Amino acid sequence: MRILHTRNILVSLLLMAGLATATTVIPLSVETLALNSSHVLEGQATQSWSEWNQQHTMIFTYTKFQVLRALKGSAPGVVVVKQMGGSAEGYTQRVAGVRHWVSGEHAVLFLRPSMARDGTMEVTGLMQGNFLVRRAANGELTVSNGLPGVSAYEAASNRIAGYQGSALRLKDLESRVRKAVQP
Repeated sequence: MRILHTRNILVSLLLMAGLATATTVIPLSVETLALNSSHVLEGQATQSWSEWNQQHTMIFTYTKFQVLRALKGSAPGVVVVKQMGGSAEGYTQRVAGVRHWVSGEHAVLFLRPSMARDGTMEVTGLMQGNFLVRRAANGELTVSNGLPGVSAYEAASNRIAGYQGSALRLKDLESRVRKAVQP
């Protein structure tokens, strides 16, 4: 508890001093993401839209995903993922560390039920639970959750650095998730 409190103070001081980007994370391993998620799903984005919350204070973007398979948890054929930021009624809100999906994109998502309890899901660990799937030049599927404009707190060196994320083969990500969640 004391370490977490000290980290929060450090991050707050760095933000006030202007030494960190708008979003700073404590990096989470694939195993930690899997354990902190109710669902780990591979899916394809099919539709996105943005709208204001009821109070008209925040814009959220909703993306429907066709579930291709579940690595953890069971899910219906379609899930809706809710993220902060987007454009609605001529206004745009951007959140560093949130990457919205384009229809057709393929991703492995570490998810949990939205705090709003509205039937939507949210990405665990902000961008850390959002692994974009791409085909490498050799034909192999790879995944990455890196995103520019995000910083990471490195506990070992007690400093803030750019967040590089994790880049690995899809089959290696799958193996690590399965090992982490087996009883």
